[in-house]
Amino acid sequence: MNNDLFKLFTALVSFFAGLTLLLGWAYAKEVPSKCVVIDKGIHRMFLYRDGKIIESYAVSLGIDSVSPKRRRGDKSTPEGCYYVTCKKSESRFYKFLGLSYPNKVDACLGLRKRLISSREYSSIANAISAGSSPPACTSLGSSIGIHGGGVYRNSGKSMVRDWTEGCIAVNNQDMDVIYSFCDVGDMVIILNSKHQFFDMMSPFGNPLVMNQTSEPGQKEKKYVSELGLVTVFGQALLRLREGTDYSRSIEILLFGKGTSMPPSYMVFDRNADGKLGFGDKQTGSLGTAKKKQNSYSRLLTELKKALIKGRLLACPEK
Repeated sequence: MNNDLFKLFTALVSFFAGLTLLLGWAYAKEVPSKCVVIDKGIHRMFLYRDGKIIESYAVSLGIDSVSPKRRRGDKSTPEGCYYVTCKKSESRFYKFLGLSYPNKVDACLGLRKRLISSREYSSIANAISAGSSPPACTSLGSSIGIHGGGVYRNSGKSMVRDWTEGCIAVNNQDMDVIYSFCDVGDMVIILNSKHQFFDMMSPFGNPLVMNQTSEPGQKEKKYVSELGLVTVFGQALLRLREGTDYSRSIEILLFGKGTSMPPSYMVFDRNADGKLGFGDKQTGSLGTAKKKQNSYSRLLTELKKALIKGRLLACPEK
């Protein structure tokens, strides 16, 4: 990308980012005062209130504890932003908090993979927008939640750590506290801190461009999603792009603590590898980094921390 093209790119991105702020973020929900964060990478659940951890618990995950859930029967725990849909004081495994899986992002991916139809996608999206439970009859699966039953379960002659069908299990005494802490509608973030940056962030992006048909043979568009996080440096807008040829890119605009315009820092990572190389561009700096290369690395670190703390500017759920 030559200098003139990059200037044009900068102007266009700043313009559309400004529109996003004015039209979208102006009425976007603030970071919730409390939320639950589950980190699959370290098998840990955190209860946050006013940005501070008040409790932390060990968790058990689906039998496939690494992969994000994609379809019914895969025994994986989903990754993304969900909300509590119901509370059951009695269930098969002690108490149960139902979660809004599949969400809109799950539905988008299911549509792209032709696991669900356009009509099923619309049913899921409408249910999520209304704050109700998504339909349970699609091939994406359902009935994901947080319940008791123990972190370890006896399986023959040994104790197994990850034993659920995709839910998050905790010890019963911990479930008592979690059950009391959560209300219907509370945000629950499920992430994997062991993933690379792009894979860690992509389940939380609000879909902007996607293939909306499931007809074989039709050329698919790139999948583009966008999310906002509140960091120590201010509000950051991330745009993630993924092509059908597995190409990826990341655009990040940092608006400073006063949400100033234009952005105080902007970076374009053309292959989403988290490093500045050939074809990558950035303008501005964080001010705390001695070298420009360090600005990008430092921002990525702070964005990860923000997600782990549940500092999503707006959840793509509603």
